[in-house]
Amino acid sequence: MLREEDTPARLGGDEFVVLLHANSDSLNTVADKAWLVAEKIKDKLNEPFMLNQYQHQISTSIGITLVSRPSRKARKNILQQADTAMYRSKASGRNTVSFFSFQYARKQLTCA
Repeated sequence: MLREEDTPARLGGDEFVVLLHANSDSLNTVADKAWLVAEKIKDKLNEPFMLNQYQHQISTSIGITLVSRPSRKARKNILQQADTAMYRSKASGRNTVSFFSFQYARKQLTCA
């Protein structure tokens, strides 16, 4: 689901980060692509799997933040913003995707 220019990383425990390269000047296009990748990741993680002869299934809560050419100060807040969005997903009933920016919260209704 990720491209060569994208970067997945494990922060620790069960928290992961995926940095997506935008490839677009349109924030709406970037938001749509981020949403699509997040939904694909969520769907893949929701697939049942076998472990020690038992079927298991997990869910995920995903938070997205969009950044265009961040200032030095903004760079410090990127993970915090994504974390805030992830907790918004958890509060929404888990197994959902949320954007940090209120401006993009409407996409959850139109892109799902």
